[in-house]
Amino acid sequence: MLPPLKWVSSPNFNSRHGTCVDQVIIHRCEGTYQGSIAYFETTTSQVSAHFLVAEDGSEVTQMVHLSDRAWHACAANSRSVGIEMAGYEAKGYDHNLLPTSAALAAYLCHYLQIPVRHARGGVGPGIESHWGLGVAGGHHFDPEPKAEWIDSVFMPLVQAAYNKAAFDPNWLHHFDGSMTPCSLTPPGG
Repeated sequence: MLPPLKWVSSPNFNSRHGTCVDQVIIHRCEGTYQGSIAYFETTTSQVSAHFLVAEDGSEVTQMVHLSDRAWHACAANSRSVGIEMAGYEAKGYDHNLLPTSAALAAYLCHYLQIPVRHARGGVGPGIESHWGLGVAGGHHFDPEPKAEWIDSVFMPLVQAAYNKAAFDPNWLHHFDGSMTPCSLTPPGG
């Protein structure tokens, strides 16, 4: 089950120019939830993500509409949705952060008809870590600078959430308790 969805607009986005969304990219902020939201709200940061997940997994904030291109993963921006997990690598993960982030990834895979698979190196549709994109992603080291992390830790959580198929079809349309259009119709929808 996904936590409440909030909306805070980032100015750092542009058009996808019709590019099909077929990837979910997982990031680690190396910052706090509130600090990352504030940073993504500034034009000087020149970065954004579609979603930020609070350190304890209790809340998700959307900052860029799915129909728009967030600035989170360099060459992968046009075809991907970015999920930033708040917190610091050195402090590890709160026990609810990864399950909430995986549930969000599973929801997006369901909603956007993206296969639940590891898109190694950003090849093909699926899910990849920012680190796994390598140079195409700006050569970052988040969320984990380990090749096996996405396969052994994250993907099993996404697959379990996807298998439950407990997707609220209106979750993306409710911000702070009010109905809001999602601005991206799922394929075939």
